Amino acid sequence: MNKNVKTNIRMRLLSPLSHFGDERMGTMQIMRTMKIFYNDEMIDVPVFSGNALRGELRRIAMKDYLERIGIAEEGISAKLYYMLFTGGALTSGTRYNEIGEKRRMREMCPPLSLFGTAIGDQIPEGKMKVGISYPICQETADYTGIESNLSFYDMLEDVFYTRRDDLKSKEYNITEEEKHENPIQMKYEMQCLSAGTELYTEIVLENATEAEEACLNAILEKFKEMPYIGGKSAAGHGKVDIKYDALTNSDIYYDYLEQRKEEMRNWIREVEQKI
Repeated sequence: MNKNVKTNIRMRLLSPLSHFGDERMGTMQIMRTMKIFYNDEMIDVPVFSGNALRGELRRIAMKDYLERIGIAEEGISAKLYYMLFTGGALTSGTRYNEIGEKRRMREMCPPLSLFGTAIGDQIPEGKMKVGISYPICQETADYTGIESNLSFYDMLEDVFYTRRDDLKSKEYNITEEEKHENPIQMKYEMQCLSAGTELYTEIVLENATEAEEACLNAILEKFKEMPYIGGKSAAGHGKVDIKYDALTNSDIYYDYLEQRKEEMRNWIREVEQKI
């Protein structure tokens, strides 16, 4: 029996979070913010966007799905990759538009059923809604339902980096004409949420099957293996400790894939020919 599922998620930052908006002050990149109503005025609060978290989870889900059904090693076309990993693009003249095919898509690929995608001139909507991640602080108590004595202002920090020119300290086969008299350096700053900050969000599944709920659990378990969000993860930013409400055991999802593996493999190749 299908049902609506909601899981509350808390992520504690173990390193600074870099997540930028469009605003920049000189060489400093500013943390993405969203306006909320607080103390009779609108204020800008740093947030981690639902779209960004959704993108992280989508990539995890699709990679795991392809590996489980044995397609990953064989490779897929660019069009199929975009359909699975980025949501695809609307195109005219394709043959993938019948209602029965959309229903079959949900059966053959639970991650696509959760995230949705563009196939041909249709956009089957995903069942999963990912909320905006708010810092747990005084200003967001009305939005998270969690009280705190901390202000988000105390959670922000400026992180400074430089990229230096190694030519004067390393030996490479570089001609004198190519060397610069003055070393090339790049200095930049970024505004981050500090380690120790706790973020709150929620994920809701609409009319989900048992396998789809178990799929979400599998995705979050996989996320724990590489628990990074935001930018500069290669430099250690965005590591989190994630906790969430209990969901259906992920084994149910993996058993579902195993039982229908060949059928799913054939479906993937059929779709690849149609898009």
